[in-house]
Amino acid sequence: MKRLNAGDRLWVKAPGYGFVGVGRVTAKAIRANEFTLPTKAGDRPALEVLKEASYHREFADDPDKSEYFVPVHWLSTVPLDKAVYEVGLFGNQNTVAQPASPKWRHTVERLKQVFTNWDALIR
Repeated sequence: MKRLNAGDRLWVKAPGYGFVGVGRVTAKAIRANEFTLPTKAGDRPALEVLKEASYHREFADDPDKSEYFVPVHWLSTVPLDKAVYEVGLFGNQNTVAQPASPKWRHTVERLKQVFTNWDALIR
């Protein structure tokens, strides 16, 4: 995740479901204990808001072991039950991949058809 830069496009694949969204990175990766999320009460620390998983809270102050989050402006998303999964689409277990194979090019062209707002400007 630390390889991502502001402006990079992300195609997000939920394991076991398929592709669920496309967005643009708005800033470099941020340690979990420094990341904030918008709430009805204003911006709040992510580790206060996200209660359903541990996010390795015990390592929150350790830059080498801490979880990192990447802020994303979502251009187009679908719920898990509408995830795009088709035989022949690229798949990778890495958190972030920058593939160059023909299979990836085919995947991106297909995803552009589904996520029609894939190249929208960030406002």
